[in-house]
Formats: sequence, C-alpha cells, structure tokens
Amino acid sequence: MDIEMKNNVSKLTMGTAQLGQMYGIANKTGKPNKKDALDIINYAVSKGINSLDTAPGYGESESIIGEFIHEQKTLKRKLPTIITKIPSVNLDCGSTTENMVAYVKKMVMSSLNKLNIQSIDVCLLHNPDDMTSYEGEVVSSLVKLKHEGLIKKIGISIYHPDEIKQVISLGCFDAVQIPINILDHRLINSGLLNELSKHGIDIYARSIYLQGLIFLDPADLPPYLQNAKEPLQKLRKLSLEIGLSPSELSMLFVRDIPEIKKIVIGCETKKQVESNLKLITLPKLTDNIIKQIHFLFNDVPEEIINPTMWN
Repeated sequence: MDIEMKNNVSKLTMGTAQLGQMYGIANKTGKPNKKDALDIINYAVSKGINSLDTAPGYGESESIIGEFIHEQKTLKRKLPTIITKIPSVNLDCGSTTENMVAYVKKMVMSSLNKLNIQSIDVCLLHNPDDMTSYEGEVVSSLVKLKHEGLIKKIGISIYHPDEIKQVISLGCFDAVQIPINILDHRLINSGLLNELSKHGIDIYARSIYLQGLIFLDPADLPPYLQNAKEPLQKLRKLSLEIGLSPSELSMLFVRDIPEIKKIVIGCETKKQVESNLKLITLPKLTDNIIKQIHFLFNDVPEEIINPTMWN
C-alpha cells in the first residue's frame, strides 16, 4: 500500500451508531448482533482504519467498543483512537461549579469504564447549546478534565454553520465534527472551514452521505423529502455523465477538501466497510468535476441538507 493510499485509509473514522442502534434513512439491515459488530470493528481496524466514533447515545456502541479494546489489550495490539461525546447536559439552574464538574466527570467516567480506556482521545459536546449553557460551566468542566488527563482533546459536534463562530471565539476546542457533503457547501462557501483550520482545530467530517439520502432513488423519496428530488436527479445525471457512482463522487469530494482531517462514516455490515475502504483510495476528482459539483450544488436549501428539518 503506497503512502497516499495508506494516509487516505487512516483518514477514515468508523462511525459506530449503527452498531448500537437502528440509524439512518437508508438502513435496510438493522442493528447487527454483538458478535457481528465486533467482527466489523476487527475487520475495519485490521485494514488500517485507526479511529472509532461513538457516543453514550448510540445504544450499546461504547460497550461493544470496550469489548474490542479489552481484546486488543490482551493481544498487546495498538489501540485505535476513540472519539466519544458528552450527552446534552441537563442540571438544575441553581447548580454550583463543583456540581457541574462532578456531573460532567461522571459522564466521562461512565464512557471510560464502558470503553475500557484510561483517557478519552477526543471528547466532544454532543449538543452545541452546551457551549454557552450554564454560563460556560460545561466547557470549563471539560477543560478541567483535560488538564486532569481524563481527556486528551476536547471538541464539539456542530449542526449549523452559525455555531462555528462560537467554537472559534471560545478558543479552547481542539476538534470539531461538522456536517459536510456533496450537497452541503455551507461551510466552504462561508469561509468558516478555512477559518477553523487557521485556528489549528482538527476538522472531522460527518454526514458525507447525508444519512443515506444520496443513495435513495429520487422516485422513491418519502413525502417529507420530495424537495430533495431535484438535487438528487442532478447528482444521478452527473454520475452517469462522468462514470462515477453517487457514493464515489460523495466520498471523493469530501476526502479532498484540504481542511478535512477525518471522515466519519457509519457501517452496519462488513461489506459497507469494504466499500468505504475502496472508495477512500480512489484517484482524485479532476478540477473540472469539482467545479461542476460546486456549480450544481452551490445553494441547496437547508430543509434538504439539515436532517433536523426533515418532517
């Protein structure tokens, strides 16, 4: 495996939401059993995927990864990087700073115990509102736990470009997980992606297949997604014209955005891992194809690219 190909594989982070629960609009296989989930993780790591993304909200995901970690330690193998998250914080308004630190620490310790690790490589706030809630005490608590060594890097999972300005202004985050894909150019067009990179913040791309929307046939869209028909038809047309599938176009478009450090992609089968490993090592898109993508999908309405608005 040449250096560039190896670098591209290590750019892939395996999302594990599907291993712990039902997830995604295009999920046809459901949640795998524990043995299959462990086989999928083992296969992914054996092929060079060196990071796993999870969260307490992903059902059994953390515990399954914990079993895998235990096995790796027993075999004295190198451990993958683990990204997990702090669930939305909900404490009484009158809580003290000490209460907040204890609350956040309790959640971190719960994840550490389930994951079978001493320190979380990357711990993200799952709810962007927690950047400012409780007068910034949630963020301060994360910073404190980082100083204590329970967390190596702290970050946030954002859902809307407006939240990026807050991320930068706080000046304490090491990483940010962002939604970005072939239909969603908001962070590119606004210059916010470049701004994050300039501040030395690791950028993890998620939702590169828009929760599976790009795989759906435009003719088979549910009633609440009828307005996605036109961009999906454009994507199919472009795909036929240049001889690359929608999934190939989607992966390569995001992979070659220079600011992106990692791409988080969920899998519920070994076949999907194989497919993503093939996609991530394909040759670059030409400048002409990238220009066409920017032209065709420059301004897709938010109700299509923001899954929280799908109703």
